[in-house]
Amino acid sequence: MKKPTYGLQSIDQKISNLLKPIFAGSKKEFVIINNLVKNWPEIIGKKYAPFSYPKSINFDKSEKSAKLVIGVYNSSVGFFLENNSEFLLEKIAMLYGYKAISKIIIKQEPKEVNLGKAIEIKLPAAQEKFLAEKVGEIEDRDLAEILQKLGREVFKDK
Repeated sequence: MKKPTYGLQSIDQKISNLLKPIFAGSKKEFVIINNLVKNWPEIIGKKYAPFSYPKSINFDKSEKSAKLVIGVYNSSVGFFLENNSEFLLEKIAMLYGYKAISKIIIKQEPKEVNLGKAIEIKLPAAQEKFLAEKVGEIEDRDLAEILQKLGREVFKDK
């Protein structure tokens, strides 16, 4: 019986909980893919991370080497990854300390990618004034801006 978890969890714990049912069969495969998902922007680069993801890992019969299948949403990113696969293999080997992946396979898939261009939410003047008063007391401007965006999201749904 699984023990329920309460309170805050780290991102590592959340990702592990999400990926466990998918990779219930092989513990080794689960550990490798979990680490790849967590470190994907560092491995592939922040520019290319939104357009790709580590899809699966296939071990050969001896289980000494594995093939990484990468799902790609953009053909130009797929071309880039294909041409730089040796560099990616080296970065993955540095992550694990040994050559965990021997080959990279690129699979192109259709998907709409949101590039972070958020739509500005407009609230009534009274709610904007209320948010400005609450956030005005915060000295850190970056934190104040983030909290104001969060407040707009909350008020938008009401």
